[in-house]
Amino acid sequence: MAFAQKFIVADDHPLFRAALTQALRQLAPQAEIVESDTMEATAEVVTRHPDADLILLDLHMPGAHGFSGLIQLRGQTPDIPVAVVSGSDEPHVVRRAIDYGASGFIPKSSSLQLIAEA
Repeated sequence: MAFAQKFIVADDHPLFRAALTQALRQLAPQAEIVESDTMEATAEVVTRHPDADLILLDLHMPGAHGFSGLIQLRGQTPDIPVAVVSGSDEPHVVRRAIDYGASGFIPKSSSLQLIAEA
């Protein structure tokens, strides 16, 4: 019996959250997807869903400054992988995200197909 996956999509832009959700649905149609639009809401969602398989986190959303949201989540839930999704895809930003504990980095300029494959 296969287990259902659970993803948390944390992004303050509704259109991009919808695109990420669509990409995840292509990859895992039976997955539970929980959304949040601020860091405060994300922290609450993570507390309610400690069994999540992956958090997709926008670096720039209300309540987060720079890498503070990533650092907060790594401290709160070190066992849930966090993939950073950001419009800032300069090499030094990607490197710092990985240094701060991100499991991966997905540029917002990626196609839905590329996001699903990531």
